[in-house]
Amino acid sequence: KMKTIIKLTIGLVLSVFMVINANAQPKSEIPDDNKSKMNWSGADTLYTFQFNSTTSSWIFFQREIRRFDEKQYPTENFVQVWHDESQVWANYLRVNYTYDVRGNEIEKITQEWDASTSNWVNAQLRTTTYVGRHKEEVLFQQWKKPTNEWYNIMKYLVKYNSNGDKNTVMIKLYNGVTKNWDNHKKFLMEFENPFSPPSIVVAETWSTDIWKTEGKYELQYNWRGDRTQEIRYTWNRGQNAWLEGVMYEMLYDNKGNQIEYFEKILEKYDMHENSELKMAAKFAKEMAPAYQALVMQQMNQAGQPKPTGGGVGNAPRPAGGSEGNINQSLNAQSTPNAGSSPV
Repeated sequence: KMKTIIKLTIGLVLSVFMVINANAQPKSEIPDDNKSKMNWSGADTLYTFQFNSTTSSWIFFQREIRRFDEKQYPTENFVQVWHDESQVWANYLRVNYTYDVRGNEIEKITQEWDASTSNWVNAQLRTTTYVGRHKEEVLFQQWKKPTNEWYNIMKYLVKYNSNGDKNTVMIKLYNGVTKNWDNHKKFLMEFENPFSPPSIVVAETWSTDIWKTEGKYELQYNWRGDRTQEIRYTWNRGQNAWLEGVMYEMLYDNKGNQIEYFEKILEKYDMHENSELKMAAKFAKEMAPAYQALVMQQMNQAGQPKPTGGGVGNAPRPAGGSEGNINQSLNAQSTPNAGSSPV
């Protein structure tokens, strides 16, 4: 029997519960093998439902399906959306992976389904290069339909300390006019203990000819290495000090599953009297997606999909499950912070 994880999301409440090994048999496109699967507690298909307030019932929204090779590496991951009126699953996104002889992912191609031609169309390419076992560069390219070629978007350059921990990640954006790579952002990581996740991550932004300090994470973990607290700061140049913006706390059960998530706004200043502080606090609360992705990936969090809100009539576009928000990645040219994490 196929093993399936069912995730339910309820509008703005974003209530989630997981049912492992449920006997929900998909209608098509399921790998026909008995091999053990990975990443989803043994599941190869993940279903997302949305609540229909008119009928007070749950209906299909999307499903994500993974296939694996003989070494149990995921080779294909694609998303289908449910058309309730016709009662059929329709293709939406597909991601294919390629690995080197060491099992390192070296290529990831994302494609979108073109219903008019009934074909998969290239969308985004991520190419990763390594030095030994260390990831050195991650290149993002976007498919240009008029010329049918890959176009550079951005790249991550990764450096390591003497212990082999990633301690610097630089993001560069491709300038189509000058044909050069321009500095964009840089993340500097500090470690309390060797071979552990970072305890501090400082973000800098390139401004004209210098790097300017912009934001900071302070991170705490439990004995499993799960992130239990995160405090975000912004740098106030006028006061020459860090301003606390927001704090997050995460709670886990005895199996390591995250069960609660708290957010606390840290307001120690009169925001009405100081527009600079107000902007700083807003930035800390709405930290760029790349910052969050970087920290999440650095701590080796499991690739579980995030809740997707919205009900019938206001349904969000499929998020691509554990692939993260594919729509953000496809718009990386206009929003450079989007896309996959460098680490």
